[in-house]
Amino acid sequence: MLTALERIADWLGWLASAAARILLIGVAASLILQVTLRYVFNTSLPWPEEAARYLMIWTVMLAGSVLVKDEQLVRVDFFDGFWPKRMLSIRNALFRLLLVGLLAVLVWKGWENAMFGLRRTAVTLQISFFWIYLSVPVGAALMMFHMLVLALRDLVRGTPDDGPSVLKAEV
Repeated sequence: MLTALERIADWLGWLASAAARILLIGVAASLILQVTLRYVFNTSLPWPEEAARYLMIWTVMLAGSVLVKDEQLVRVDFFDGFWPKRMLSIRNALFRLLLVGLLAVLVWKGWENAMFGLRRTAVTLQISFFWIYLSVPVGAALMMFHMLVLALRDLVRGTPDDGPSVLKAEV
């Protein structure tokens, strides 16, 4: 079961990474367009800055889920070497489950906010704020799924010893 969940996590991570890259290209393209129009042609469009802002929000939420999946978030691991391996795995799983609870609140409140956004429209893009606010529950749900898979992995297989660590660094 864990292997199947890890395959799903890999697929979701690939999809989120690809989407975040495409959105980041959209951010860059809209900003380059606006800067070129403003400083070369002495005119500007009303929508590129707003589009870049909303695309960046989606990019951050999707890329954040990829960082969770790949365990690339900042962490203090100085004391990890002092824990017995099994206790370290249990501790990591408990921390991850605590984060799952916090992310569940973010999904819940983010969904409420997205539903509130149905009543509002972005000024220049004329799209519902629902689509903009939806980035929070979608990104948090992806992070939550990846945290659950990592917690299960820690409990079943133990915490892997192959990541970067201050304890393994050479001075």
